[in-house]
Amino acid sequence: MTFKHADPNNHFRSLRLLSEGGRWELGLSPYSHGMRLRMGLAGRPPQVMDFCLGRDAELFPKVLVAVLKTLEALQEMATPEEIDSVFPWAGTRPDMAIHLTALLDRDCLSSQDSMPSFTRIRSISSDSAPQRE
Repeated sequence: MTFKHADPNNHFRSLRLLSEGGRWELGLSPYSHGMRLRMGLAGRPPQVMDFCLGRDAELFPKVLVAVLKTLEALQEMATPEEIDSVFPWAGTRPDMAIHLTALLDRDCLSSQDSMPSFTRIRSISSDSAPQRE
């Protein structure tokens, strides 16, 4: 499964990616406790993946790339259960305090050359909650 850039929306306010076949949305959205990485069926609230990355903006692209590289092995028609099963938190609630190292230590991220340049990920202010757009 591969993704392309799409315009942000209510569920993905900082970065929205749409799967090539248009079935899945993946992206980032700021909230009061930090940036959330979310994934779900296109046009619906994200329910496949939805967890807080915290406030460390340097971490956002690293986690996003790890998730995108992991998803490459799946087909567009994968089920939510199949998607969940390929991540370190399979069958549990994703928690970056527990699962971050396992996600980032995968062989697919052994080189910094694999890091893309993201054109615009709206950041969060450390002293105020993000505003809805």
